[in-house]
This record gives sequence, structure tokens and C-alpha cells, in this order.
Amino acid sequence: MAAVIAPAPAAGAGHWAGAPGAFADGEAVYLVYRLRWPRPRRGGELVIARGDGERFETVWRARREDFASPSIERCAILREEGSWRLYVSYVDGFDGRWRIDVIEAGTPDSFDPRTRRPVLDADIANAIAVKDPWLRRVNGLWAMFVSFGARSGVAERLHASGDALSTGVVKSETGLATSADGLHWTWEGKIFAAASEGWDRFTARLTTAIPSASGKWLGLYDGSASVEENYEERCGLAQSADLRRWTRLGAGPAVGSAGGPGTVRYVESLVIRERVLFFYERTRRDGAHDLCLSQAARDRAG
Repeated sequence: MAAVIAPAPAAGAGHWAGAPGAFADGEAVYLVYRLRWPRPRRGGELVIARGDGERFETVWRARREDFASPSIERCAILREEGSWRLYVSYVDGFDGRWRIDVIEAGTPDSFDPRTRRPVLDADIANAIAVKDPWLRRVNGLWAMFVSFGARSGVAERLHASGDALSTGVVKSETGLATSADGLHWTWEGKIFAAASEGWDRFTARLTTAIPSASGKWLGLYDGSASVEENYEERCGLAQSADLRRWTRLGAGPAVGSAGGPGTVRYVESLVIRERVLFFYERTRRDGAHDLCLSQAARDRAG
């Protein structure tokens, strides 16, 4: 059963609420998501909300102008050693490339975009773009998974669009960076590639992973066959023992509709005791995207 957490900012295609990141601090659940409008406005606002896992209230928001950016996309929020951190994925207004910065604050309602500092950019990853971070702490290290595109010989044209991953020239795949402190990162490279053929041969964007009782991880990922499906990717499943080597489960999308109303993308998961919360974008009948929540028992989810 899906509940709408935040509706699209307006009706019609190109209006989205979603690309969520989530973090549990005791009994409180913090959710970060972006609001989007059709071009030229694109990802115009970033929102942090606090709730109990079902009901949420906005505690902070920022605009793309606060980042001198044409667009904001998926971000991540967490607390580490008393400091709150917001990892922001946005288009650099100077060179038109996707990048990821971090902002630190004492509370989740006091982030100041002016204090942001670089975490991962295209040059560090030897890529054309890096975006959409989600993080997990495993064996004493932070792992940050991002969608990225390999370098291409037509960089000038790609960056002129302000979104290299939507041009159709470069595939959107999943890479990994690791860090001991969450501030200084080492790029490890591609860990989940687009398939050689089939429904996910253009996009393979891991968006979350859930630990299972067997010790393996169940991953959810956005896939598409071509750039024409860029804003309506479908959700598939994959499995890994180490978060680096992944095996696809099934021969096609596993969650949501096969395009159109009910399509699910950008799934985030949060394990709280014996339940798993799933936050995700879902396409409405009018083409807009709502931010939704579903729940499952932990043994059923992983």
C-alpha cells in the first residue's frame, strides 16, 4: 500500500517530488528530497522533512539559486559523531557538470549552502558526471554509491545541455567511492554496469540496498533501455554479498508498472527494527511524480 508523502509541485509531466534520501536518528526519521518543474526550471528546491516514518513536517529547504546551480537532484542526509551532513547532488553553474558537495551542521534545520565543500566531482571519478549519492557504513568505512557516466569525446556538447546523462551519448551506470570519515573519498570505479542487452542496457542506477538475514544485500536499481525512458526508468532487483559484485534477479523490472502511471524509481530504504520503509517516486496518471512511502516486514523485504 502506497501513501503519498509529498505530492508533485504541480500537475503534468515534468513536475516531480522525489529522489529521496533517508536517515533514522532514534525514533525520528529525516527525509531529504527535491522538487522539480519542467525545463528550464528543473530541480528547483531541496527539502528536509522530519517525521515518525509515516507523517512528515518540513524543517529546512533551499533553492537551486542557493547553490548557483541550474538543477538539484538526489541528495543524502546522515548524522556522524554529532554532526549532521547533507550530501548535495547538483549541476555546477560554472561548467554544467553534475557534482556532489557536503554541508555540515549542528542540526538538520541549520544547513548553510554557503559552507558546502567538494566531495566528489567528475574529474576525481574520471567521469563525465557524478550524481545521486546514497551511503552505507559497512565494516568501519563509508560507502557512497553514485550514478555516473564514463568519459566521452564530445564533452563540450554534453556539458552544454546541463545534464550529460540525459543526452543519450553516455550511459548512466553505478560507481562507488569509499571513505573513513565521510569527508575525504577514494574513487573505486564502476560496480554495477548497464546490461549488454535488454530493458536495462542504457541505465543501471543502484538506488538502495537492504541487508538480509543470509548476509547478502538486496539492491534496488533504476533501469532503462534508452534515453527515451530517461525520466521514467523502471525498478529492478539485484543481489550482492559485498556491495561490489552484483547479480541481477529476474529478467525484467520487478517493482511498479512497466512504464506510465505506477512506474517506480529512485527507491530509498530505511530499516527500523523489524520493518523496512521504502521511499520512492511514482508516476501519476497525469505524468507528474509523487513522493510515496510503502512499508514491509524486514524478513519479507530482505
